[in-house]
Amino acid sequence: MLKCCKGFLTKPNLEGKQNMSKNRIKVIEAQSGEVLFECDFEDHDKAFDYAHRMEDMGIEIKIHAPSLTETLAESLGANEEELSAMRGEIDDEIASHIHTDELGCVVCMPEDPNLPKQ
Repeated sequence: MLKCCKGFLTKPNLEGKQNMSKNRIKVIEAQSGEVLFECDFEDHDKAFDYAHRMEDMGIEIKIHAPSLTETLAESLGANEEELSAMRGEIDDEIASHIHTDELGCVVCMPEDPNLPKQ
């Protein structure tokens, strides 16, 4: 099953060059955690094509593309431990909005006057 953490931007480092190890899309083998393929966000189609080929071969993979929040944290100097803690907090926050009933996040969403009443 294809799993994806979508991101939006990559950041330049202080010299204005692309950061070569962080802020790249990675196709990761799910069992071992080994990075099988890595590319810049601009080449995201290549990462998804590669991921589909791996799945067709029966290899379970996941895709990691840094989020805007992760990119910002890195640009502000967060280390891997802090980034990992932040990812956990984000996952916990999302999980706290998933209810076992059929309503899901609709329960906690503010009313929008532009949307029809339910």
